[in-house]
Amino acid sequence: MKNVLIIWGGWNGHKPQSLSDRIAIELDKKGYNHTVTSDFSCLINEDLKKYDVIIPIWSCGIKGDFYLSMLLEAVKNGVGLLTFHGGINWFEDEKYYDLIGGFYIKDTQPETYIIRVNDNHPITSGMIDYEISSEKYDLMTSPHNEVLAYADFSGINMPIAWVKNYGKGRIFYSALAHDEEQFFRDSNLKMILNAIDWVACKNE
Repeated sequence: MKNVLIIWGGWNGHKPQSLSDRIAIELDKKGYNHTVTSDFSCLINEDLKKYDVIIPIWSCGIKGDFYLSMLLEAVKNGVGLLTFHGGINWFEDEKYYDLIGGFYIKDTQPETYIIRVNDNHPITSGMIDYEISSEKYDLMTSPHNEVLAYADFSGINMPIAWVKNYGKGRIFYSALAHDEEQFFRDSNLKMILNAIDWVACKNE
């Protein structure tokens, strides 16, 4: 049975506690063990290697080299990391941007647009394009990412979701979704739950 650590906090506008509780319910359905906490010190007070996946639901960057070093070490040794939307700037540090594979520049007001899905990956296999209402994030992204979904931003194919490796650990990030109900729409939730399964496995 896989073990998941959910850490929530940061800007309350993204409703991190409510999202965490609802994701925990979905993990129950899938048979995962999970720990949900808002205590950021768990990054240094717990043995992170006992978890298969860490899910930060935490917007607005944190500065803390020691906390980040514990996270990087855990992921390098095979703990998966999955985050979304504001989690791209969980830490304000170039080492975290390298870990997550991207850097946030700016966003728009929420609008409705089409997510174009690349279905050539276990996370997105069988999925089709879908509509969502969310902010659009302008991002700088790493060329080492494998893009799973993108959207048309004024003629530019902006990456929306991707995966990458970091040592033995697997990383998944999605820029969606600003609104809690949009997050739990069928297609978006399916991608997140499939991604949890994928990042829970180490690279050998």
